[in-house]
Amino acid sequence: MRNLIVKGKRFFAVRVQAGTDPAEQYAASEFVKYMSKIGIPEGEGLNVRICLDSDIGRDGFRISVTDEDTLEIAGGNGRGVNYGVYNFLKKYAGMRFFMPDLETLGDGDIVVDGDYAFNPIFELRKSDWKCCRDVDWSVKNGVNDMLEIPEEKGGCFRYAKGYFAHTMKKLAGTDKQPCLTDPEVLKKTIASVREILAREPKEVIVSVTQEDGFGRCRCDRCLAVVEEEGGDNGGGWSGLLLRFVNAVAADIAEDYPDAVIDTFAYAYTTEPAKITKPLPNVCIRICSLPCCHSHAVNDPGCEGNRLFCELIERWKKICDRIYIWDYTQNYHFYITPYPDFAVIRKTMRYYAEHNARGMYPEGNPNSPAYSEFGELRCYLMAQLMWNPFMSDEEYYNHMDEFLAAFYGKGWRYVRAFIDSLCGVTAGHCLGGIHPSEYMCRDKLEVLADTFENWWNKAEELAGDRLEHVKRARLQWEFLRLDLYPNAEEGRRFEKAVQENGILWREDMKPLIKNPPERYAWSPYTWYWKEHDPFGNKVDEGERPGV
Repeated sequence: MRNLIVKGKRFFAVRVQAGTDPAEQYAASEFVKYMSKIGIPEGEGLNVRICLDSDIGRDGFRISVTDEDTLEIAGGNGRGVNYGVYNFLKKYAGMRFFMPDLETLGDGDIVVDGDYAFNPIFELRKSDWKCCRDVDWSVKNGVNDMLEIPEEKGGCFRYAKGYFAHTMKKLAGTDKQPCLTDPEVLKKTIASVREILAREPKEVIVSVTQEDGFGRCRCDRCLAVVEEEGGDNGGGWSGLLLRFVNAVAADIAEDYPDAVIDTFAYAYTTEPAKITKPLPNVCIRICSLPCCHSHAVNDPGCEGNRLFCELIERWKKICDRIYIWDYTQNYHFYITPYPDFAVIRKTMRYYAEHNARGMYPEGNPNSPAYSEFGELRCYLMAQLMWNPFMSDEEYYNHMDEFLAAFYGKGWRYVRAFIDSLCGVTAGHCLGGIHPSEYMCRDKLEVLADTFENWWNKAEELAGDRLEHVKRARLQWEFLRLDLYPNAEEGRRFEKAVQENGILWREDMKPLIKNPPERYAWSPYTWYWKEHDPFGNKVDEGERPGV
């Protein structure tokens, strides 16, 4: 039996009181449910008060011992009060909510020896890894951007449904980028934004940004603004866009004080404007597309990352609300490893230190199952978005706890594989779309037997987690078949990928079947016959991009 000890006093039950708000009621029911699972029932004992307190701040919570017999869990809003309960269970009871179908209850005494309060740095914590589609998992792990989180679970702070990256050219009724100095375009945009906000929850983000591509308006009025704002390559185009976006934001600010207007710093609007600054209810969403992900984003030795950090520094000077669109997967080879685990904590911390108030680490929402460590990524990204200032020790504790729960007793061999692959790619930029650019074939050949042995050991010790280990092992099978192509093993590998429901790449196009002899080639070439992302002709038996 586990003991509940609050400031030295032992309790054998809890008496829970909550307000009438649906979120207070739900948070209280969750507290009772999980405490009963560890043998601490409702009854005469510790008084637990669960309540809302708007002074705490959005999404924040406070856990405090108000007297020797009373514990209070208060939240700044509906999400905050739920976060307070789940974080009490995690911090003091040792519970973990790894996956929707994988939770652990911890062990040992529940010892509360002082107060604890927390307010998350990022106001938007969004991910599209598969586990984030589960509402309960998202609430337990602090992810607050969902298509729908019920009010009793705190609701959500999210991009407006049907308006994510909405393109203004559609409002203008043309296939070209609209004219941003045309009063009618602005009028239509404001009307459309107001229509959306009227039917959305209070906390919502509306994206008003340019279309993907470079076909912007070059009329005399637009070009005059571009020149004022810094010229063609000096922030002029972002100045033109910001004037338009600011006008929309100013119009809705009084009626919708919790709404945010989002726009990209992307393509031709990357550079900050010379004159115009974003209004307080405008966020600038910066995409890390040019970055290398085997180096921390602030690693000065990586040229691409250095330039990206300089860009963020320029935006930081004029904008207090930056959102980051980050990348956590190889989108042309879902199956292969993406060895960035050694740097993602440092990168997330850098963003938090440089005015980022929203994070979207884009994942793999398409594949029904993962071979690469998608489940681990989902969990770690949620923990990092919640606390980007965690230490290395905390980060790797999160990793080890997850690996042990998800992969069974042989998890240390999986961890060794992760660490070794990060070592293999160290010093090589992880930015290209072809894994051969960063997988260092000569190093893989040296480690091949070791990797094979580690996965064998992980399977032997997996127990009821064998399916998880075998599926994760497919990423190594891909690399091994590249090193040592074998037709028979290639057929087995492809069958396993298909049976597990793992997608090969992001675009989800039907796979082009090369001749049967393709199995004797590297798997890099199996489906590139008509889909080479580099635009090059692929000769049979060759690896594209090498």
